[in-house]
Amino acid sequence: MLSRRAIVASGVFAPALASFSIARAQASPHTIEELSAPPVDRDAALSPNGKFIALASTRRIDENKDDSSITIIPADNPEKTLTVLPLGDRDIANVTWASDRRLLITLVIPLRRGGPSIGTRLASTSDPDERPKARRVLAIDMDGKNSVMLFGNDQMLREVPDLGDIVDLLPDDPDHILVKAANFSAGIYCLYKVNILTGEPELFERGTLKTRRWLTQAGVPVVRYDYNDRGTVQTIYVRAPGEAAWRFFRKLRGDQQSKAEFEFIGAAPQPGVMLALAPQGDDGALALREFDLRTLALGKTLAGKPNRDAEWVLRSRKGELMGVAFIEDRLTYQFTDPRMESVYRGLNRYLGDVCNIRIFDISDDGMRFLARVTGPREPGTLYFYDRVTKRFDGIGQAYPTLTPERLAPMETLSVRTRDGATITAYLTIPLAPGPRPLVVFPHGGPELRDHYDYQTFVQVLAAQGWLVLQPNFRGSGGYGKAFADAGRKRWGDRMQEDLEDAVAHVLASGRADPKRVAIAGASYGGYAALQGAVRHPDLYKAVVSIAGDCDLVESIAFSRMQDGPDSPSYLYWLETIGDPAKDRDMLRAASPALHAEKVQAPVLLIHGLEDVIVAPKQSRIMQSALKSAGKSVELIELKDVGHRDLREEHWNLVYSRTVQHIAKALA
Repeated sequence: MLSRRAIVASGVFAPALASFSIARAQASPHTIEELSAPPVDRDAALSPNGKFIALASTRRIDENKDDSSITIIPADNPEKTLTVLPLGDRDIANVTWASDRRLLITLVIPLRRGGPSIGTRLASTSDPDERPKARRVLAIDMDGKNSVMLFGNDQMLREVPDLGDIVDLLPDDPDHILVKAANFSAGIYCLYKVNILTGEPELFERGTLKTRRWLTQAGVPVVRYDYNDRGTVQTIYVRAPGEAAWRFFRKLRGDQQSKAEFEFIGAAPQPGVMLALAPQGDDGALALREFDLRTLALGKTLAGKPNRDAEWVLRSRKGELMGVAFIEDRLTYQFTDPRMESVYRGLNRYLGDVCNIRIFDISDDGMRFLARVTGPREPGTLYFYDRVTKRFDGIGQAYPTLTPERLAPMETLSVRTRDGATITAYLTIPLAPGPRPLVVFPHGGPELRDHYDYQTFVQVLAAQGWLVLQPNFRGSGGYGKAFADAGRKRWGDRMQEDLEDAVAHVLASGRADPKRVAIAGASYGGYAALQGAVRHPDLYKAVVSIAGDCDLVESIAFSRMQDGPDSPSYLYWLETIGDPAKDRDMLRAASPALHAEKVQAPVLLIHGLEDVIVAPKQSRIMQSALKSAGKSVELIELKDVGHRDLREEHWNLVYSRTVQHIAKALA
């Protein structure tokens, strides 16, 4: 691993990125094992006064043992180490400063069959699709003294899995924080005010069995989220300062795409006012707006861009708004301080304008911050910046064994579709020369998006010598509601046509071998792969669908059964996929399992047996249909795996079997 001194001495990785193309012919790509290795430097945190950095690291000793630690670094001299706090064989989730001298370290213990009996009575997670984990928070002074496990003297420590959901650091109360946890005796979730010096909890706020989140203002809960069992429907309650009772505000979908409708971000400086992402304008792009908890009305717009959704906000430790993040192709910000805009542009130039700089921790005076830098050839480096000295120091690497010259670069493509629209796609180019095989890799959602950044699966595919194409077809998120609406009830045609037009764009360039094209994806991307094989059996030579739908009528029925006919989730899918009562013919035409006889390419299906988002039944339906049609198909089912909670061993299996399947077909 490069030391911090070596990172600084090399001038940060990015200035050399422009010269990487010179060495491409000599570089060999990374192996699957190298690409799928766990991260080393996991997280970093800057003390409120900006004087100290805590770096959380976990190094693999062998396949059954890790060695974790927290390194305390003086911000005035980031090449030095003040002290190292050893944590042994513990998995670190994150680290933060409770005060200028005291740290909070969140530790994770996976709960598996035959594993620890800790906290098995109730799985406390905001995502029911994820396997439960025991999270614990260790409070410790920066010199390693006075360590205490929060809830350490309570029965909850022995029984409740998740005691690591910190809701509020309470900056004005240096001895306490707010933590969400299950209360077994009452059968509900509660907020606890926990003393970080003694670990002792005090009941602070009662929720319900379905409560998964709270947002606070000045240390008082003002927004509460309750979820259904599947995590697909969220009910939002609000309570203005001084009010005793919660008021119902809104029901929304509870999945990753729900912020396209509305999302609270946090508290505004004014009492009773929150910050929210909400659509505005003809394109319906998400803007940052004020929200009045008393009137339940949206107020003035603080930041927004045409045809681009606001993604998240950058705030100081005390809640001051510093900037709003957007994704063009790379990450950008609208800063409240114009001087930060100049700093950000300068750092991007220094990094060659090929990376994303995500600022995530700012000192109280706003003069120092930490950032995580990623890009197609930069899997993740942690940096410290001082606005006074203008030093930009590398302090840690997530994947120190991965080198930029052995990773594949990415290009941004502007694709003209057959009906005159324009979409963006990203093409990752392997190190091997000449016309290469092409793997189309549509994203999931579908109301998510790809952007110019590092992605392990893409690099795994590119390491085999394959071009990798990621189109942001209409129906994707991030470009405003109007762009997403253009894919409503068009799963089987327009969204597929956009994929096909992106493929045609690459083939016309002469860089891809038209006789060696494959398609692979997960979730919606898995559906798109199967539907692509139905629509163009002559184009695709191999197909991989990971947790993908194949029978859309059955998908709608599953949502209705799980969530209810009046739920926002079910109504969303009626609008997005189609209504069997009105659109049955369209849904059948767009269901790959009903047209399996058209598929020519061998198909690999992979599905987690605990998936509650896309039922494992979907892949079994597709397998049965392909077998009945006499087609080549293999189904791999993963035990104890949901829709998004694959562990390292599962990803290794998915990567290797996907590569084997495609390589055999393209040979």
